[in-house]
Amino acid sequence: MHRIRTAVAVAAVSVLCLAGPSWPAAAQPAVPPPVDSGRRPSTVEAAITPYQAPNQVGPAVPVGRCITAAPESGGALTAAPAGQQRMRIEEAQEFATGRGQTIAVIDSGVNPHPRLEGRLDDGGDYILGESGTSDCEGHGTVVAGIIAAAPDPATGFVGIAPDARILSIRQGSTFFEVERRDPETGQTVSMPAGDTTSMARAIVRAVETPGVSVINISEAACIPVPGSRAGNLRDGDLQAAVRYAADNDVVVVAAAANAGNDECRNNPEGGVRTIVSPAWFDEDVLAVGATDASTGAAAGFTMSGPWVDVAAPGTEIVSLDPASGGLTATLADTDGNRAPIKGTSFATPYVAGVAALVRERYPRLTARQAIERIQRTAQHTAGPGGRDRTLGYGVINPVAALTAVLSGQGLEQGPEQDSAPEPEPVEPARLQDFRLPVPEDPMRRTVAFVGAGAGIAALGITVLTVFTVKRYRRSSLPER
Repeated sequence: MHRIRTAVAVAAVSVLCLAGPSWPAAAQPAVPPPVDSGRRPSTVEAAITPYQAPNQVGPAVPVGRCITAAPESGGALTAAPAGQQRMRIEEAQEFATGRGQTIAVIDSGVNPHPRLEGRLDDGGDYILGESGTSDCEGHGTVVAGIIAAAPDPATGFVGIAPDARILSIRQGSTFFEVERRDPETGQTVSMPAGDTTSMARAIVRAVETPGVSVINISEAACIPVPGSRAGNLRDGDLQAAVRYAADNDVVVVAAAANAGNDECRNNPEGGVRTIVSPAWFDEDVLAVGATDASTGAAAGFTMSGPWVDVAAPGTEIVSLDPASGGLTATLADTDGNRAPIKGTSFATPYVAGVAALVRERYPRLTARQAIERIQRTAQHTAGPGGRDRTLGYGVINPVAALTAVLSGQGLEQGPEQDSAPEPEPVEPARLQDFRLPVPEDPMRRTVAFVGAGAGIAALGITVLTVFTVKRYRRSSLPER
């Protein structure tokens, strides 16, 4: 009897081994579903301003006084920021300065500033339907300054791509709120202006604007994993919009987001409980984490995830003061309380600026090839394949991105415009920790089960035969 039990156990294991590979893998909700291009906003929708969110009641309204000049804007900041020095920006600018490039800044708007003079364009306003060159909270102006501020020897601060143009699209702001009515309860709730749909429209608007080669998105939507399952994707229009940008040769650079509240809860090692949009659309987006500007280590607030591609300084930030002609190292909230500028929002424009430099120096690279070059020249981490979930492939290296000799995928070409060969298509970076489930093949399952059944039958016959023969032999032996 003991031998029969053993044989049955072996047979059961055989079934699992044979049938297992044909069973569909459990879907990972942190992996975006296939892109549904039909959800991309049309150019007509992208042109409509102001944006009206679903169930929105009335126009957007201000919730605080617009930011005023920072105390330090009058000249107290006279040294280049630590992050700028660490990345050797001035050395990188010996090879490219962003000339001929336009970076769309989708943000809270960008105020005119002397160090952006002649290079700031109005891309529209989804909040009030007025101007993209109006920034009440200052966030977008700081971002634009990191990207493209003209040099000033008196302060030492310069943008990454000081000859680039800025197209400012005002899409969202914490200084404006909208009322939305719950269709079930009839109650209204106040929410900051802007959502993933208005962001999707802004991306389409930027792509449709001639000359735009890079899009900077220093915003992020944190979504709990259950809300991201295929068939219930709340940001499918945003996913389709970033694919549209990549397919039209525009680099999209997006923030990895800051951990620290109920919605943006950081992901555990090896797992995902919060996705970050649009950063998680990793095939079409260069997602940016933040480092401490002084140490180069990951900043404590930066969100981790398998979609993070590279990192840049996100602390000790200095940029253009949105309310004066000077510089600032602080921003104010809606109550006027000032705090040091930090966050993945401000690491992102460092990378967008470098993308503009790469696109100037290597004009024949596609958007995906430019992303590949930035990733491959980063200071790679000790993670598998030189990539981890917090810093991605590592801190960007602007000088290497502009000078490194790379092989394969068409990246070996030099900056010469006329003699360089046509670039080969580059497979974009993909998620490492998650894979889409392999579509089930019914024939494979049928074959597996038929094979398993035949194996069980053969094993059963063998076991029965052995058992019968041994029993017969024992019964034929003489008793002692």
